[in-house]
Amino acid sequence: MSNKTLRTYLAAAILTAVVGFYVYSHWKPSTTPFSGLRGRNFNSSQFDVPFTRFRCAETLRGAQTPELVAEVRIVIEQNGLPADVFVDDTHTFDARKGETPPPNVAVTLHNEFHRFYDPSNPDNTLETLWDASPEGEWNVDEQTLDGVRATLTRLEPKRQAIRTVLERPRARFYYIFIYPEKLSPWDDVGIIVNTEASRFLSDYALLEEYTIAQALLDGNIGEAIDALAYVFRIAQLASRLANVGARSDAAITRLRAFYVMQRVILDPNFNRTHMVRLRNMLVEQHEDWTSEHITWFGDRASAITLYHLLRLYLPVDVLEDTQFRELKRRGLVNEVEPGIFAPGKFDRGFEKYYEADQAFYLRSMQRILDDSEKPFIERLSVLDQISRELLRKENTHDDVGIAMEPFVANILLKDISRLIQIFVRDKAALNRALALIHRSLGQSNTDHYHDPFTGKPYEVHEEDGLLSITIPELPHSFRVPVFTERE
Repeated sequence: MSNKTLRTYLAAAILTAVVGFYVYSHWKPSTTPFSGLRGRNFNSSQFDVPFTRFRCAETLRGAQTPELVAEVRIVIEQNGLPADVFVDDTHTFDARKGETPPPNVAVTLHNEFHRFYDPSNPDNTLETLWDASPEGEWNVDEQTLDGVRATLTRLEPKRQAIRTVLERPRARFYYIFIYPEKLSPWDDVGIIVNTEASRFLSDYALLEEYTIAQALLDGNIGEAIDALAYVFRIAQLASRLANVGARSDAAITRLRAFYVMQRVILDPNFNRTHMVRLRNMLVEQHEDWTSEHITWFGDRASAITLYHLLRLYLPVDVLEDTQFRELKRRGLVNEVEPGIFAPGKFDRGFEKYYEADQAFYLRSMQRILDDSEKPFIERLSVLDQISRELLRKENTHDDVGIAMEPFVANILLKDISRLIQIFVRDKAALNRALALIHRSLGQSNTDHYHDPFTGKPYEVHEEDGLLSITIPELPHSFRVPVFTERE
C-alpha cells in the first residue's frame, strides 16, 4: 500500500496551518487582514509575553475561559506557540550578499513528480510502475523489468535529479522555500509554498526499487545498497520536519524499504562486507532519529494556527470530502456560495464553544506529548481515554440546542492512534534490523535496540543459519545470515 492511500485529514490540516503561518508572517503590517488585532493594547494581555509571540495565534491571547487560559500558559512555558516552533534557518540568509538557503529536497521532489497528479494534464507513467510493482514480499524479476524498462529510462533524469540534491551536505526537507528574487508583494524575498512534497516520497523510492532490482539481477549488491541508502536518506530528512504528514509519509517509505532490504540481504551474492555497509547506514539512521515528541510538538503548534484561522471565519476548506459531508449531515457546517476556497463554514456552535473545543484539544495533546517517548503499550490507556471522551461528547447539545462537542478537536485527534502506530512500527523495523545485523556480525548484546511496542529487548531466533525476530505488529519477516568470520 502506497503512502498516498494512508494520508489523513490531520496531515492536510497541519500543512494548511503551516502555510497560513508563513504567509502571514511575511505580510506587511499595512496589508495584513489581521491588522485590527495589532491595534490592541499590548499591556492588557493576561499572558506576560510579547505580542509577537502570538503571531498567527492572536485569538489565544484573548482567551477568557479558565480551562483555555491554563492550557495556553502551559504552551507558552514550553515555547510551543507557532511563532516559537516554526523558526526556519532558511530565513537567516542574506540574498543581497549572494547567500542562498539550504538545498531543499522538497522542492526537487515537488518539481519532478507533481505533474503526474495534475488532474488537468493526467500522466499515467508512474501508475504503470506502481501497477507492475509486486505486493507482499518484494521481488522484481527480469520479466517485470523488461516490461517497464522504457518507462524507467524516461524517468531516469528524475531519479538522478533527486540523488543530486540528496548528495549535497546542507540538504534539508522543508515545505517553505525562499528565492532571492522578489516574487511576492509581502516581503523583500519571494515565498513559494509547497505543501505536499512528502506525498512523492514513495514515488521516488519506487524508482530506486527498480534500480535495486536491476542491480540484483546484475549481481551488483553494492549498487543495490547505494540505492537503498538514498531512500533511507530522503526518509530521514523528511522525518526531521515537525509535521505529521511528512513524518507518516517518511515512515511508510522507510517501512517498505526494509522489505526491499530483506531481498538484498538474502541474495546469494550478499556477503559480510555488504552487511557492514548496511549496519553503518542503519546506525546513522538510529543516531539521527527524530524524536516523536518533536513531531507532535509541531503538530500542536500548527493546530493552534488552524484554530486561529477558523476562528476568523475562514472557510472550512481543509476538510476531506467525507468529513465535510459528515459534519454537514450533523448540522455542524453551513454551506456558502460555491468557490475555490469556500465549501462552508462552521455553525454558531463553533463560535460559542470555540474555547472549550481548543482547550480540550490542547489538554489531550499535552497528554500525548507526555507519553510520546514511552513504549506503545504504555500509551494505549491515554489514547483510549481520549477516544472515549470524544465519543461521550459527540452529539451533546446545550439547553437551546447548540452543539457543544469539540468537533474540531475530534477531527484533529481522531487519527492520532493510527499515526502513532505507524511511527512506532517505523522505529520497530529499524531496531529489529539493527539487533539482527549486529548479532550477525558477532555482537552478542543488542538489548539497547529494544522493541518500542513493549519496551523490552528482542528475542532473537536462529534457524537454518538465519537469525530472525518476530514482531506481531510487523507482518513482514526480516532474517539475516550469520557471519562468523572477522571483519
